[in-house]
Amino acid sequence: MRLALPPGAPRIALGVAFAVLLVAPPFVSSFLLALLTQAVIYSVLAMSLDVILGYIGLASLGHAAYLGLGAYSVGILATRHGASFWVTLIVGVLLATAVASIFGLLALRATGVYFLMITLALGMVVWGLAHRWVTMTQGDNGIAGVPRPDLGLPWSFTRGIPFYYLALAGFLLALLVLRTIVRSPFGQTLVGIRESESRMRTLGYHVWLHKYIGFVIAGAVGGFAGVLWAYYNGFVSPADLELATSVEILLMVALGGRGTLIGPALGAALIVGLKNLVSVYTHRWLLILGGVYIGTIVYAPEGIVGALRQWTKGERAMGKKVIVVILTVAVLIGLAGPGAAWAQKGSIKIGVITPMTGGAAQIGKDMTSGISMWLDDNGHTIAGRKVEVIVEDSQGQPNVALTKLQKLVESDKVHVLVGEVFAHIGYAMAPKVDEYRIPMLYPVIAADDLTQRKPAKWVVRTGWASSQPSHPFGEYAAKTLGYKRIVTIGIDYAFGWEVIGGFQKTFEENGGQIVQKLWAPLNTTDFAPYLSQIRRDADAVFALMVSISAARFPKQYQDAGLKAKLPVIGGGTTFDEFVLPSLGDEAIGGMSPLIYSAALDTPINKKFVTEYRKKYGKVPSYFSETCYTSTRWINEAAKAINGDVENREKFLEALRKVEIPDAPRGPVKLDSHGNPVQNIYIRKVEKKDGELWNTVIHTYPTVSQFWKYKAEDFLKQPVYDRNFPACKFC
Repeated sequence: MRLALPPGAPRIALGVAFAVLLVAPPFVSSFLLALLTQAVIYSVLAMSLDVILGYIGLASLGHAAYLGLGAYSVGILATRHGASFWVTLIVGVLLATAVASIFGLLALRATGVYFLMITLALGMVVWGLAHRWVTMTQGDNGIAGVPRPDLGLPWSFTRGIPFYYLALAGFLLALLVLRTIVRSPFGQTLVGIRESESRMRTLGYHVWLHKYIGFVIAGAVGGFAGVLWAYYNGFVSPADLELATSVEILLMVALGGRGTLIGPALGAALIVGLKNLVSVYTHRWLLILGGVYIGTIVYAPEGIVGALRQWTKGERAMGKKVIVVILTVAVLIGLAGPGAAWAQKGSIKIGVITPMTGGAAQIGKDMTSGISMWLDDNGHTIAGRKVEVIVEDSQGQPNVALTKLQKLVESDKVHVLVGEVFAHIGYAMAPKVDEYRIPMLYPVIAADDLTQRKPAKWVVRTGWASSQPSHPFGEYAAKTLGYKRIVTIGIDYAFGWEVIGGFQKTFEENGGQIVQKLWAPLNTTDFAPYLSQIRRDADAVFALMVSISAARFPKQYQDAGLKAKLPVIGGGTTFDEFVLPSLGDEAIGGMSPLIYSAALDTPINKKFVTEYRKKYGKVPSYFSETCYTSTRWINEAAKAINGDVENREKFLEALRKVEIPDAPRGPVKLDSHGNPVQNIYIRKVEKKDGELWNTVIHTYPTVSQFWKYKAEDFLKQPVYDRNFPACKFC
């Protein structure tokens, strides 16, 4: 006996789903509403890719380019020229259409894996432009503060519910247009081409032209999704165009069911939900997401909609397979376990946003360890009140961080926020923090302009500015080390530009010369092409490495035979305690400046290092120290106002007045621009008892982000970037 659903069941289910989308917003939390808004926008994007994958039969890895083109059209026109919604919409869609028409001429000459690789390459070209064309796109920092559209209606789209309905209207419009296209004779021709190109040619159809028109339509609708995405996020960055975004869109189509339109929309909703909802409860959400993908491939190769269609035809085995997938997901959720949080009722709530998965996960763990350690040492109380810490995984993505920020503020009702790691996420969050009028501490994000030309009232930086340690180090390299000619090699994004820019400015002002500047992409692991270019007539090499690049560069530099000829100095993250355990003798002798060293010979730091090693089995990195000190910072401010953290204005004022004379890093206080004035330590990697340590060889006390310059004069110069200061001795 076969088990079959009623013939009209899919249409009934679809009608119910649309009814829920229409009536749900007033009855769900702001966090769920944000996820619904993301889902309908991503649904537009996934449906546009379905035209290529589901109807033409070609898999593309460059579709995020059209999302980015639409989004950057909004970011540039709305923030710099005050353009209206309709102008940005027209420009965004036309730009995406124009680029798709050019890319189609190149990509559609190939099929199969070759088409996949060409679209990947073309997508990376657009990503590279967004990353490198700093004067237009602001590079890695992104474009923040994109205002919600004003359509001259009696309600404001700045609020969540009206904007959701705007996005839903956009989704319904895209669905109507695409459904009309795919059901037309043109769309049926595309299906025929997907099934057999040779047969369609024999029948007299112009196969390439049909594929080309479909490709361009997909790009145009992708640009439309990008326009909605920019207005939703209020922020645009190269992260929107990354390969990971294109892969995610491809998975949405495959998961929901290609060639169905509704399937990709369902896939988009599922992936948005899994990424954001499941990660609230567990940091092992990737395990669950992977389980869903595997289960779909094994048990529903035509996607969820395809499986349901077969079920309605009475294929009972397919129904059993769907049930198996659901049970597998449930088991994985159980195995994943709960996320990180310390909960007490009636407590002060601290919301922490940091990457707990992905390439920067260890940094996130170091940050939360620093917070946890201070609370453990102080009875989990701040100003006499119990504390609840809610940790949210940003996954290293601006849109996820913004969603988690909204959840923490509107659903969890936190009193103060702490986070993040990446500068572009800091720039994305700052306007939202000001909008919510809630204090947020930045213990790690170092982007100069956050406390210089683009300050945010409600952001308090407790870490450092990117160029702050580099200013004294440039003077030290010229005057104390006696270097005259230096080659710089750095990771090619805003943090690298600012660290190297600050060093170059003071080094050259003290008689030195930067004779060559080399830039490597973020997460570079093979430095051979760059090492071969280094000029041998220099006195030293200044390297700025981060994350995995910091773990690979010193060994490759030594193996290239350069260490014996050209000493290596660098930015603080090049030889930080975060990376030292993964390095060997190749790091010995490396020098760098930073606000902290685990080898600081002070009673408070010795105690901090001893307790941290006992608790976590490793030497604390500066990520741990800044978050440990930031938790104390919150305590000092809360005590100053007798624990009245609910009074946000008073709490913010207290946070800006905190001075800590005995932090593990040394004395810390804020300048008038909200950046710490603190010691900068010149450190040298040495081996002691079989371990690598950053021995402090010189201390510059009470260093400001403006070094010895007057703030008003310093702020007249451009922010340090890839071309400023100019390499006049290269």
